[in-house]
Amino acid sequence: MPPVKPKVNVNSPLTTPQQLDFATVLAAGVHDMKNSLFLLLQSIEEVAAQVESPQPRSRLADIHYETQRLNTGLMQLLSLYRQNHDRLLVNTEEHFLDELADDLLANNQFYAQHHGIVLTVEALTDNSWFFDHNLVLVLLNDVVINALRYATKQVQVTLGIDSVNHELVIEVFDDGPGYPQTMLDTYQIGPAGVALSSGRTGLGLYFSHLIAQAHQTDIKQGSIYLSNDSPLGGSRFTLRLP
Repeated sequence: MPPVKPKVNVNSPLTTPQQLDFATVLAAGVHDMKNSLFLLLQSIEEVAAQVESPQPRSRLADIHYETQRLNTGLMQLLSLYRQNHDRLLVNTEEHFLDELADDLLANNQFYAQHHGIVLTVEALTDNSWFFDHNLVLVLLNDVVINALRYATKQVQVTLGIDSVNHELVIEVFDDGPGYPQTMLDTYQIGPAGVALSSGRTGLGLYFSHLIAQAHQTDIKQGSIYLSNDSPLGGSRFTLRLP
């Protein structure tokens, strides 16, 4: 007699698909896309260095700008997903303010340079503070990117410490038209007041609230402030972290 083939139990562990952990898949996907975007940003900068005519260099800067926005959006998406599933971890460690300033300038200097905008990022003290460097950098990149987009000639960033209230204070100033009144009216409500339907502006504001408030002590939590009283004449964004 020919050998009898064993029956396959379709409900056995060998054939039952494992439950998909979407957070892990999303994190892995974002990581891979960030690597690709980093290489793309490098390539744009290298090609721009070989182009002599100012017009194509300006167009490359625009592409660089949109790639930076995409990179920031991916990080916001991952952070918001984790927050929604109670998995957003704030890795609070000691960092020197001048290192954060250097990273912020390096990420945004290319666009500023090729659009005739003077970008200055200044650490007002050589002290350090405890915060999540990656999350804060993503938050500030989004603010600076938008400031550069609407600025006329200048964007300034200052990083300092309020010794009276014992807070890290980071401010972004520009000389553009300022924030729309609708944004100034709603941001104070916090994340609940942000209209995500307004597109990237709403998402970026929601993310800023989220990351600021995730930095907290026993009695304080971080906060953001928006106004149009910039010393340069445009908008003013303030981040305070305890």
